[in-house]
Amino acid sequence: MGLQIFATDPDAKPKPKPETDFSNDHTFSFRSGMVVNKKPVSLANWRVTTGDPAVADAVAQLLGGTAEEYDPTKEQNLHVLTDTPSVEVVIDGSRAVEDKLILWGRTGPIHECDGVSFLSPPERKGEPCGCPKLMTERKELARQGIGPAPAINITFRLAHDYELGKGRFIASAWSLAEVIHEVKDALDDVEGEALCRLTLEHVSYVNKAGIKVDFRKPVVEVIGSYNDAIADER
Repeated sequence: MGLQIFATDPDAKPKPKPETDFSNDHTFSFRSGMVVNKKPVSLANWRVTTGDPAVADAVAQLLGGTAEEYDPTKEQNLHVLTDTPSVEVVIDGSRAVEDKLILWGRTGPIHECDGVSFLSPPERKGEPCGCPKLMTERKELARQGIGPAPAINITFRLAHDYELGKGRFIASAWSLAEVIHEVKDALDDVEGEALCRLTLEHVSYVNKAGIKVDFRKPVVEVIGSYNDAIADER
Protein backbone atom coordinates (compact mmCIF):
# COMPACT_ATOMS: atom_id res chain seq x y z
CA MET A 1 0.00 0.00 0.00
CA GLY A 2 2.97 2.30 0.49
CA LEU A 3 3.72 5.13 2.86
CA GLN A 4 0.80 6.92 4.49
CA ILE A 5 2.84 9.71 6.11
CA PHE A 6 0.56 12.41 4.71
CA ALA A 7 -2.70 10.75 5.69
CA THR A 8 -2.68 12.50 9.05
CA ASP A 9 -0.99 15.72 7.85
CA PRO A 10 -2.09 16.44 4.25
CA ASP A 11 -0.79 20.05 4.40
CA ALA A 12 2.76 18.71 4.64
CA LYS A 13 2.52 16.96 1.28
CA PRO A 14 4.79 18.70 -1.29
CA LYS A 15 2.87 20.62 -3.93
CA PRO A 16 3.35 19.63 -7.59
CA LYS A 17 6.02 21.67 -9.31
CA PRO A 18 4.66 24.11 -11.92
CA GLU A 19 5.57 23.42 -15.52
CA THR A 20 8.61 25.32 -16.67
CA ASP A 21 7.99 28.00 -19.28
CA PHE A 22 10.94 27.48 -21.60
CA SER A 23 9.79 30.37 -23.81
CA ASN A 24 11.50 32.74 -21.37
CA ASP A 25 14.81 30.84 -21.31
CA HIS A 26 17.90 32.80 -22.29
CA THR A 27 20.22 31.16 -24.79
CA PHE A 28 23.13 33.53 -24.16
CA SER A 29 24.18 36.48 -22.01
CA PHE A 30 26.02 39.71 -22.84
CA ARG A 31 28.61 40.82 -20.30
CA SER A 32 30.80 43.92 -20.09
CA GLY A 33 33.52 42.32 -17.96
CA MET A 34 35.02 39.15 -16.57
CA VAL A 35 37.04 37.89 -13.62
CA VAL A 36 40.79 37.44 -14.16
CA ASN A 37 42.94 36.15 -11.28
CA LYS A 38 39.98 36.72 -8.94
CA LYS A 39 39.74 40.39 -9.94
CA PRO A 40 36.97 41.99 -12.02
CA VAL A 41 38.15 43.36 -15.36
CA SER A 42 36.20 45.78 -17.55
CA LEU A 43 36.21 44.99 -21.26
CA ALA A 44 36.25 47.25 -24.32
CA ASN A 45 34.13 44.81 -26.36
CA TRP A 46 31.18 42.59 -25.55
CA ARG A 47 31.75 39.21 -23.96
CA VAL A 48 29.06 36.63 -24.66
CA THR A 49 28.51 33.55 -22.49
CA THR A 50 26.43 30.47 -23.32
CA GLY A 51 26.20 26.77 -22.62
CA ASP A 52 25.50 25.85 -26.25
CA PRO A 53 28.54 25.30 -28.52
CA ALA A 54 26.44 26.03 -31.64
CA VAL A 55 25.34 29.37 -30.19
CA ALA A 56 28.92 30.23 -29.23
CA ASP A 57 30.11 29.49 -32.77
CA ALA A 58 27.28 31.56 -34.28
CA VAL A 59 28.12 34.52 -32.03
CA ALA A 60 31.81 34.26 -32.96
CA GLN A 61 30.95 34.30 -36.68
CA LEU A 62 28.66 37.30 -36.26
CA LEU A 63 30.60 39.44 -33.77
CA GLY A 64 34.15 38.10 -34.08
CA GLY A 65 36.26 36.26 -31.55
CA THR A 66 36.62 32.56 -30.75
CA ALA A 67 34.39 30.28 -28.71
CA GLU A 68 36.27 29.02 -25.64
CA GLU A 69 35.49 27.15 -22.45
CA TYR A 70 35.56 29.66 -19.59
CA ASP A 71 34.23 27.96 -16.46
CA PRO A 72 33.19 24.28 -16.59
CA THR A 73 31.35 24.65 -13.26
CA LYS A 74 28.81 27.08 -14.70
CA GLU A 75 25.75 26.37 -16.82
CA GLN A 76 26.97 28.93 -19.34
CA ASN A 77 30.45 27.43 -19.45
CA LEU A 78 31.51 28.87 -22.83
CA HIS A 79 32.35 32.44 -23.72
CA VAL A 80 33.28 34.51 -26.74
CA LEU A 81 35.41 37.64 -26.37
CA THR A 82 33.96 39.47 -29.36
CA ASP A 83 35.59 42.13 -31.50
CA THR A 84 32.73 44.60 -31.23
CA PRO A 85 31.64 47.17 -28.63
CA SER A 86 28.32 47.79 -30.39
CA VAL A 87 25.63 45.45 -31.70
CA GLU A 88 22.12 45.85 -33.08
CA VAL A 89 19.48 44.02 -31.05
CA VAL A 90 15.71 43.62 -31.00
CA ILE A 91 13.82 44.49 -27.80
CA ASP A 92 10.11 43.78 -27.38
CA GLY A 93 8.90 46.88 -25.55
CA SER A 94 9.47 48.02 -21.99
CA ARG A 95 8.18 44.63 -20.78
CA ALA A 96 11.60 43.26 -21.77
CA VAL A 97 13.34 45.57 -19.30
CA GLU A 98 13.36 44.78 -15.59
CA ASP A 99 14.90 47.53 -13.47
CA LYS A 100 15.27 47.62 -9.69
CA LEU A 101 17.78 48.02 -6.87
CA ILE A 102 19.23 44.99 -5.08
CA LEU A 103 21.61 44.44 -2.17
CA TRP A 104 22.91 40.88 -2.34
CA GLY A 105 23.67 38.66 0.62
CA ARG A 106 25.42 35.31 0.74
CA THR A 107 22.35 33.33 -0.30
CA GLY A 108 20.39 35.88 -2.31
CA PRO A 109 18.94 39.40 -2.19
CA ILE A 110 18.53 40.89 1.30
CA HIS A 111 17.10 44.19 0.04
CA GLU A 112 15.11 44.57 -3.19
CA CYS A 113 13.32 47.82 -4.00
CA ASP A 114 12.43 50.36 -6.67
CA GLY A 115 14.21 53.17 -4.81
CA VAL A 116 11.13 54.12 -2.80
CA SER A 117 9.30 50.92 -1.85
CA PHE A 118 10.21 47.30 -1.19
CA LEU A 119 9.57 44.84 -4.03
CA SER A 120 10.24 41.80 -1.85
CA PRO A 121 9.68 39.88 0.34
CA PRO A 122 5.94 39.69 -0.50
CA GLU A 123 4.87 40.61 3.03
CA ARG A 124 6.81 43.91 2.79
CA LYS A 125 6.05 44.77 -0.84
CA GLY A 126 4.92 48.40 -1.11
CA GLU A 127 6.37 49.45 2.25
CA PRO A 128 8.93 52.30 2.32
CA CYS A 129 12.38 50.82 1.71
CA GLY A 130 14.29 53.49 3.66
CA CYS A 131 16.79 54.29 0.92
CA PRO A 132 18.23 57.84 0.98
CA LYS A 133 16.59 60.43 -1.25
CA LEU A 134 19.79 61.87 -2.75
CA MET A 135 21.45 60.03 -5.61
CA THR A 136 24.94 60.71 -4.24
CA GLU A 137 24.00 59.03 -0.96
CA ARG A 138 22.48 56.03 -2.75
CA LYS A 139 25.67 55.56 -4.76
CA GLU A 140 27.90 55.88 -1.72
CA LEU A 141 25.98 53.26 0.27
CA ALA A 142 26.10 50.92 -2.74
CA ARG A 143 29.84 51.52 -3.11
CA GLN A 144 30.34 50.60 0.54
CA GLY A 145 28.33 47.42 0.05
CA ILE A 146 25.64 48.39 2.54
CA GLY A 147 23.04 49.75 0.12
CA PRO A 148 21.33 48.35 -2.99
CA ALA A 149 22.79 48.87 -6.46
CA PRO A 150 21.06 48.89 -9.85
CA ALA A 151 20.00 45.53 -11.28
CA ILE A 152 18.82 46.08 -14.85
CA ASN A 153 17.88 42.99 -16.83
CA ILE A 154 17.27 43.45 -20.58
CA THR A 155 15.98 40.60 -22.74
CA PHE A 156 16.65 40.84 -26.48
CA ARG A 157 17.41 39.03 -29.71
CA LEU A 158 20.26 39.71 -32.10
CA ALA A 159 18.96 41.72 -35.04
CA HIS A 160 21.21 39.90 -37.53
CA ASP A 161 20.54 36.41 -36.14
CA TYR A 162 17.03 36.68 -34.73
CA GLU A 163 16.45 32.91 -34.62
CA LEU A 164 19.49 32.31 -32.40
CA GLY A 165 17.24 32.75 -29.37
CA LYS A 166 16.84 35.20 -26.54
CA GLY A 167 19.81 36.95 -25.00
CA ARG A 168 20.09 38.77 -21.73
CA PHE A 169 22.15 41.69 -20.49
CA ILE A 170 22.34 42.43 -16.77
CA ALA A 171 23.74 45.84 -15.89
CA SER A 172 24.61 47.35 -12.54
CA ALA A 173 25.75 50.72 -13.88
CA TRP A 174 24.24 53.82 -12.30
CA SER A 175 24.75 55.63 -15.62
CA LEU A 176 22.20 53.29 -17.23
CA ALA A 177 19.89 53.33 -14.19
CA GLU A 178 19.65 57.12 -14.45
CA VAL A 179 18.28 56.97 -18.02
CA ILE A 180 16.54 53.58 -18.14
CA HIS A 181 13.13 55.29 -17.82
CA GLU A 182 13.89 57.17 -21.05
CA VAL A 183 14.83 53.91 -22.76
CA LYS A 184 11.57 52.28 -21.66
CA ASP A 185 9.53 55.27 -22.85
CA ALA A 186 11.28 55.15 -26.23
CA LEU A 187 10.59 51.41 -26.52
CA ASP A 188 6.90 51.96 -25.83
CA ASP A 189 6.78 54.66 -28.50
CA VAL A 190 7.61 51.99 -31.08
CA GLU A 191 4.80 49.79 -32.39
CA GLY A 192 5.91 46.18 -32.02
CA GLU A 193 9.50 45.13 -31.53
CA ALA A 194 12.16 47.83 -31.57
CA LEU A 195 15.49 47.81 -33.35
CA CYS A 196 18.07 49.03 -30.84
CA ARG A 197 21.81 49.39 -30.46
CA LEU A 198 23.58 48.03 -27.39
CA THR A 199 26.95 49.72 -26.94
CA LEU A 200 29.86 49.81 -24.51
CA GLU A 201 30.70 53.50 -24.71
CA HIS A 202 34.19 54.67 -23.80
CA VAL A 203 34.28 57.44 -21.18
CA SER A 204 37.47 59.28 -20.25
CA TYR A 205 37.96 62.31 -18.01
CA VAL A 206 40.22 63.81 -15.35
CA ASN A 207 38.64 63.94 -11.88
CA LYS A 208 38.99 66.65 -9.24
CA ALA A 209 42.10 64.96 -7.85
CA GLY A 210 43.78 65.24 -11.25
CA ILE A 211 43.54 61.51 -11.91
CA LYS A 212 42.54 60.29 -15.36
CA VAL A 213 39.52 58.01 -15.26
CA ASP A 214 38.74 55.56 -18.07
CA PHE A 215 35.80 53.17 -18.19
CA ARG A 216 33.08 51.75 -20.41
CA LYS A 217 29.41 52.38 -19.78
CA PRO A 218 26.51 50.44 -21.32
CA VAL A 219 24.23 52.49 -23.55
CA VAL A 220 20.91 51.41 -25.06
CA GLU A 221 19.81 53.37 -28.13
CA VAL A 222 16.33 52.84 -29.55
CA ILE A 223 16.57 53.22 -33.33
CA GLY A 224 13.01 52.48 -34.47
CA SER A 225 10.68 49.74 -35.62
CA TYR A 226 12.29 46.36 -36.28
CA ASN A 227 9.52 45.43 -38.72
CA ASP A 228 10.13 48.61 -40.70
CA ALA A 229 13.87 47.91 -40.77
CA ILE A 230 13.24 44.42 -42.16
CA ALA A 231 10.85 45.82 -44.79
CA ASP A 232 13.47 48.37 -45.89
CA GLU A 233 16.11 45.64 -46.26
CA ARG A 234 13.76 43.60 -48.43
